[in-house]
Amino acid sequence: MTNSFQQQVYINPAVGLPGDFASSNPMIYKLSITGKMVADSAGVTIGKFAELNAAGTVTSVPAAAPSASSRIGFVHREMNGQISTFLADSGYTILAGQPVSLWGSGDFFASADVVTGTPSRGAQIWWDTLTGHTIVGAPGSPPATTVQTPFFLIDETVTVGQTITISSTNA
Repeated sequence: MTNSFQQQVYINPAVGLPGDFASSNPMIYKLSITGKMVADSAGVTIGKFAELNAAGTVTSVPAAAPSASSRIGFVHREMNGQISTFLADSGYTILAGQPVSLWGSGDFFASADVVTGTPSRGAQIWWDTLTGHTIVGAPGSPPATTVQTPFFLIDETVTVGQTITISSTNA
C-alpha cells in the first residue's frame, strides 16, 4: 500500500502505482456473462490478479486455482479504492459490491510480492490464489494454488516489493 501524504521530494516523478496502465498499447477488458463485475464480500485488492466468478463477482484470494485461466485478470486502479482501515491515509481495497475493472491483457504496473531466482526481462508472472501474491519468475515446484498468468516482466531486474512493469502484449 502506498502512502497518500507526501513524505519527501524526489527529483524525478514516480514510475507508476500498482494497478496503473503502463502504456497505451492494446488492452482487453474481461467480459462478464451476467453483465456486471463487482467485488465479492471480501473485497478486491487493486493492482493484483483476481478471478471473475460465474455470478459476476470478482475474488482476489479464491484459495483454489481457477478451473479456467480465461477467468483470471488484473485489477486496474481507477481511483475506486476505499479507505476502510480506521485512521489510514490511503486504501487499495475495492469494497464488496463496488465495480471492478478486470483486464485480461495489456501493460500494467504491479508490485513484486515474491521473487524467485534472479528474474530478468521476459520472466513469467505467477499468481498465488491462496495469498493473492504476485510472483515474478517461475516457482521451482509450483503449489496447486499457483497459477501462471499471461503476463511477463518488462523490467531488466526486480527486487521484492518493487513496482514492476508487466505486459501480456510485449516481449
